[in-house]
Amino acid sequence: MKNRKKVSILLFVVFFIIIFFSTFFSKSNKSSLKGDIVVWTNEYYYDYFSNIANEFEESNKKVKIKVVEVSEDEYVSKIINSNETDLPNIVHLNFLEINLVKDKINLINENMNTIETYKNNFNVNRLKEVETENGYYGIPFTSNPISMYLREDILNSFGYKTEDINTWNQLIEMGKDINIKSNGEYNLFSSEDRLNIDLLLLTQFIEENEKYNKDELLKKISELYNEGNTTSEKYICRISGIDFYKELIDGETEGVWECKNHPSLNIGENRLFDLGGENLVALNAGKNSEVIKSFMAFASTNTELLSKEIIKMDFLPSSLYSLNVKINDGSNIKGSSPLLVLMNTIERAPAINNIDEFKKIVLEIINQKV
Repeated sequence: MKNRKKVSILLFVVFFIIIFFSTFFSKSNKSSLKGDIVVWTNEYYYDYFSNIANEFEESNKKVKIKVVEVSEDEYVSKIINSNETDLPNIVHLNFLEINLVKDKINLINENMNTIETYKNNFNVNRLKEVETENGYYGIPFTSNPISMYLREDILNSFGYKTEDINTWNQLIEMGKDINIKSNGEYNLFSSEDRLNIDLLLLTQFIEENEKYNKDELLKKISELYNEGNTTSEKYICRISGIDFYKELIDGETEGVWECKNHPSLNIGENRLFDLGGENLVALNAGKNSEVIKSFMAFASTNTELLSKEIIKMDFLPSSLYSLNVKINDGSNIKGSSPLLVLMNTIERAPAINNIDEFKKIVLEIINQKV
């Protein structure tokens, strides 16, 4: 009888302990985050932020995220012209746009903790673009790797091979030759690529010699890219990223194309640059800083949803762990898949050595030309 009593007491104690710890861990596993935040996004990223906000709310029942679509044409001006109380909590900006609104940015110090936690997710070059003395202006979200697409069928018909083109001078000379031999039917560059080429050449010239002044840089760029070698239709080279790749996949462009690393100024120099993607930036922290930080980290590193965006070719994320994706190219694409070339650039592009000088010059020149 005594033994039965002891067993009953023991079972009761064990049962109580199990219930206690089950309740404790159940409560512990529930998110402690709570609060309402607002995200402004343009039409290109609206679907992504709507989906990621829904997923975040599922895991954080006390959080509400309002995603507001703002036209790309009005996006930055609306941020600049809004009162502090009317600003959203989170926006996405490239490094040029960050400079325009940097006085309104919050969480510069706090971003340091987030980036340190997820540092291996991002290429050092993208982190350098948003770095400031006290921390980071934002968290890298998308990347803008630039590659060279060459019209292989046209090159071959005039006796050229894509592997012969590695420097800007080689590219320019080939373009002149084909333009003459085709009686002006084909020209070298597309007029759509002006900004990409400007950024790329600025980076390369500043890397070569940071003492170039603005006028010298503009002169050097115009020697390589000008109205004489540019057209809106029958071009044989695109200096572009995922946008042109999507055109090829969708069959919107005639011909057979090959993608490779963009030209360098001289043989043997770096041919990998990832220039000026979007960054998640906190403008209005208020009392919801923990929710803002958590959502920014979640949105910029969620491998599953970011990988879907690659497949849809809406954008290329900066998060390196979302890049393990394959797409079947059509017969109009030869050689290495453009996706592999672009993702390799995101992973391996070195940091720009003279990043401060680069930002300063780019702000002067790009703002002047836009």
